[in-house]
Amino acid sequence: MVPLWFGRWAEALVDLLSLQPSERVLDVACGTGVTTRLAKSKVGPDGRVDGLDINASMLAKAKELADGLDIGWIESDAANSGLPPGSYEVVMSQHGYHYFPDKPAALKEFRRLLAPKGRMAFSIWVGHSPYTRAICIAVAKHISPEIAQKQRSQRETPSADDLASQVDSAGFFDVAVHRQELMIDVPLAPEFVPLHLGSMPISGAFLALSDVAKERLIDDVADALSGYVQGGRIVYPDAVHVVIGFK
Repeated sequence: MVPLWFGRWAEALVDLLSLQPSERVLDVACGTGVTTRLAKSKVGPDGRVDGLDINASMLAKAKELADGLDIGWIESDAANSGLPPGSYEVVMSQHGYHYFPDKPAALKEFRRLLAPKGRMAFSIWVGHSPYTRAICIAVAKHISPEIAQKQRSQRETPSADDLASQVDSAGFFDVAVHRQELMIDVPLAPEFVPLHLGSMPISGAFLALSDVAKERLIDDVADALSGYVQGGRIVYPDAVHVVIGFK
């Protein structure tokens, strides 16, 4: 899933931030560290990059993947890191903000951790893509509406205006919301849908289906996306908002 989805969005986020050599960067909700590693390649040997995540198993995988790179790994809640104030020029988060249980507290912590004139940025989905919409419809039909809503909620995000207001209220200046769009290229449904759903919180419900029910769910997704098939792949548009603010 990382090279197909999150690796590409990591590149878009880091490019927008224009990280500079020797900068200090904190990647919040770093997961397995795709954005963290990319940030390290930008700031170079004189820069400092730390990845923070509350999930110990994610951090363990991140450490494994970053073997040999000078990256710090911090197991902590996003809203209460305990790190010294003013520790970073850049605080960023790829697709983490949507899941923070206390978003105002997390933004307050981001601002506290920034040095004067430092910048913060996070990315968040812009609603559903054709693929995720097709997945949710098929899950509702073949598993349950309740499981579909759990899956759907990952893409039910605030508007650009609401996001800007939240960041502005946290005390950031020159707040801007950028819309980034990419054409996503993934394998055909029979290969990709089990890979995708098997990595989601609803994986248990999907794996519990009979082989026939799984095949019907996958067929429905394939039918819904037939207009997006190019060269034996599914190619569809997707978008994120990236919110940037300065201390």
